[in-house]
Amino acid sequence: MTIILKITGSIRFPKKEKEIKNPLQQLERGESLLRQMLQHYGYRIPIEAYVVFVNPEFHCFQAPLNKPIIYPNQLNRFMKKLNMRPSRLNGAHKKLADHLVSMHQIVLPYDKLPPYTYAQLKKGPLCAVCHSLKTIVVDRKLVCTICRHEELLDHAILRSVEELKLLFPDIKITTVLVHDWFQVVDSMKTIRRVLVQNYSAVGKKEYSFFKLK
Repeated sequence: MTIILKITGSIRFPKKEKEIKNPLQQLERGESLLRQMLQHYGYRIPIEAYVVFVNPEFHCFQAPLNKPIIYPNQLNRFMKKLNMRPSRLNGAHKKLADHLVSMHQIVLPYDKLPPYTYAQLKKGPLCAVCHSLKTIVVDRKLVCTICRHEELLDHAILRSVEELKLLFPDIKITTVLVHDWFQVVDSMKTIRRVLVQNYSAVGKKEYSFFKLK
């Protein structure tokens, strides 16, 4: 059995004087856990573990020698080598495959969100890049005071509306609500203009709310 850890970005391996997480450590942990699981269920199958870098622009600094690492320019040759290996599948292999499929978790426990209410959450537009709440409006743009990223104000308002709908799927989108959620725009007219241009108004006057067109 071959286990592969795929890396798409860039990595600098740790220097001797400072130990940090690196792909080889992740691979070693994954290999150990897989081997323990197989042994627990009575399977005795050899495991080969590799770290594979797939980004063609990847750069690896201070890479250790003689480690199970496959670089982008080695990937095609590596895959051909795997495909050329003779494979003789039997009933034990099918049993293992069925066992692994049966253990697959569709709903993961850490997908569950803690309870929250509208009143508990901090209000204001997040920076689209660094996700900071330290944002201000300058010349019809939302500007992050941390990373200096700029975004058109209308786009920022629409993005905040989508975040609001994601957090509260059943909430009615109104001008007053978005104004309170967005915080950094004083004019209700600006909020309503963006909503009218991008959503359909339902109801009349103070009872109206907005839905997607």
